[in-house]
Amino acid sequence: MAKRTCLDCGALTNGTRCIACQRPRERAALRTKRERRPRTSYAEDKRRAAAVAAHRREQGDWCPGWKRDPHKATDLTADHIDAVAAGGSEGGELQVLCRSCNSAKGAR
Repeated sequence: MAKRTCLDCGALTNGTRCIACQRPRERAALRTKRERRPRTSYAEDKRRAAAVAAHRREQGDWCPGWKRDPHKATDLTADHIDAVAAGGSEGGELQVLCRSCNSAKGAR
């Protein structure tokens, strides 16, 4: 593979930037990504905990399942039915699923 010169400092590299120039760019990109991502508030955390507690009182430790049958689960989480990342409301209705089903659901 032919060596190229780094776009920032002119050092020889295999890619478009050398490691020394690439790392600060990656850190900056990660920092801006974290700033854009909304952080759940204390009130939202309490609302989710209340939804899980109500689900446990009514149905016990059962996950209704996401594209699979209901199953026993102790690691229940509450998340928005309409994902905020997909345009749903921050105060929208919550759905209780196990961690595995919630991960499979993603932002769909």
